[in-house]
Amino acid sequence: MATSEIGKNKTLDIDWRARLQVMRANVDEFFGDAKQGDMMFPLKDDRGIVFQYQPSMFVAYAATYDTQTFQGSNYPLHTYMSSTPPTLPIQVQYSCTNQEEARYLLAMMQFLKVSTKAQFGEMAVTNDKVGRPPPVLEFSYLGPHGFDRVPVVINDVNYIMVNNVDYIPVAHPAIKSNKFHVSAFKSEDAEGGSASVTYVPTDIDMTITCLPQYSPRRIRRGFNLDEMRQGKNIGFI
Repeated sequence: MATSEIGKNKTLDIDWRARLQVMRANVDEFFGDAKQGDMMFPLKDDRGIVFQYQPSMFVAYAATYDTQTFQGSNYPLHTYMSSTPPTLPIQVQYSCTNQEEARYLLAMMQFLKVSTKAQFGEMAVTNDKVGRPPPVLEFSYLGPHGFDRVPVVINDVNYIMVNNVDYIPVAHPAIKSNKFHVSAFKSEDAEGGSASVTYVPTDIDMTITCLPQYSPRRIRRGFNLDEMRQGKNIGFI
């Protein structure tokens, strides 16, 4: 949370932490009826990930021009073709010092995994969801003139699970077996019931590459270069 002074005796509290969230209209479908103890429950209240530390980002805007050359000319002519919003590679670190943070990291990894998958297979046909692509998410960071709920899709996720840090066991409800796969990892909880444990590293670095994904309707009706010049066209990058 950052605090800035504006005018006299006025303060503005801005939560400018980086976050990657499910759009409000898709929360119920994405998280389902996740409850305390479920894998993704730690992320449900915030609709997704609130990053623990400030990320590193490389931002590169681009305009594409077609180059025309002329015989005997010293200078080519560049004809504007289109502009491209920046790809957003987000480099983040996460560290775990207790069970709560370890459970959050496990939820993050599951969230990112699910967000790169489409609906496919017999169950998707049965549930009338077959063919649905990975979800469009919202990325926010730094405030209105940074990244304000920018619609994005996740292009790739990369992280290394190194062997020179400790790993924390995270207990979670047992995974129900199905006819295709039976988990090799079985354990019992304190009351003798079935449970599962997954280990997560105490320190991990991730790179998440996001691609801006504005809908045609929003681009057509919402984009206004004059307003962007005045700092009013919030959400477009």
